[in-house]
Amino acid sequence: MVLRAVQSLAMFERHLAQIPGRQRLSILIGMILLSLVLTQFIELPTRTLAVSVFGSPLGVDLSSEWLMAVLLAGLACTGTDALVRTHPHARQVGLSHTFVYWALPGLLGLVIAQLLALAPTRAIWVAGLAGTGSLFAVVLTAEYTTVDPLAPAYSQARLLLNTIAYAVAFALFVIVYETRSRSLITVTATLTISFALALDLLWSSSANAGRSDTLAGAVALILGECSWAMNYWQISSWSGGIVLLLIFYVMTGIAAQHLQGRLNRHVLIEFAIVAIVGTAVLIVFHP
Repeated sequence: MVLRAVQSLAMFERHLAQIPGRQRLSILIGMILLSLVLTQFIELPTRTLAVSVFGSPLGVDLSSEWLMAVLLAGLACTGTDALVRTHPHARQVGLSHTFVYWALPGLLGLVIAQLLALAPTRAIWVAGLAGTGSLFAVVLTAEYTTVDPLAPAYSQARLLLNTIAYAVAFALFVIVYETRSRSLITVTATLTISFALALDLLWSSSANAGRSDTLAGAVALILGECSWAMNYWQISSWSGGIVLLLIFYVMTGIAAQHLQGRLNRHVLIEFAIVAIVGTAVLIVFHP
C-alpha cells in the first residue's frame, strides 16, 4: 500500500493546482501553521479535572499542549467543512454528510500538535512545521477531490487518504496507550478514534450511509473492547499501538470488502494471513 501511495502522490501533485478552492485552501493551511507557531509563545498552567465516576475518583490533566491540539483539530475540521462545501458536487452528495470529511484532518491536527511538542530542537520543529504545511495541502486537496467519485484523480486521492488514515490511527493508538490512564479514558478515546477513522475509510465503499455508520460502529466497539483488555497487559506503547492498528486494519478491510460485495473465502484468508504475519513480527521483535 505504501508504494502505491507514493506513486499516487506523484500523480496527485499535478492535480493540486487545478483545485478551484485553492485560495481558501491556502488560507486554511496558513491559519493551521499560524496556530502551531502560537503554541510556542502561549503557556498555560496544567489543570486537573477531577470527577467521580461510579463512586471512584477520576483525574484528567488538561495541559496547554492538549488544549492547543484540540483547538487545532477544531480549526482543521471547520476549515475542511468550508472547503468541501465549495465543491461543485457538494449538494449532490448532501451537505448534511460533510462531517465525514472532518475526521482525518481533525485527528491529523491532534497528532501533529503532539509530535511537534516533542521536537528536541528548534531546527527539527521548523522542519516539522514545513512538513505539516505540505501534508495538510495533500490531505485537504484529497478530501476536496473525493467529493466527486467520478473525478479523474479520485482513486489516487482515496488511496492517499487511506494510507494517511492508518498512519494517524497508529500514532493516536500509541499516544492513548502511552498515557496508561484508566480504562474509562483510554477505551472511550480508542472507541472515538476508531469510529471516526473507520467511517472515513468505509464511507466511500457504500452508497448507503446507514450501513457505513453501522459497520464503523462495530469496528469501534471491537477496538474499544480490545483496548480494555490490553490495559491489563505489560507491553510497551509501541507494541500496544501495533496490536490495535493490526486489528483496526483487518476489521476495516473486511468491512470495506463486505460493503463492496466482494467478501469471500479468499479475502478472509488474505486478511487472516496479514493478521498472522503481523502477530509473528510483533512476537519476534516486540518493540
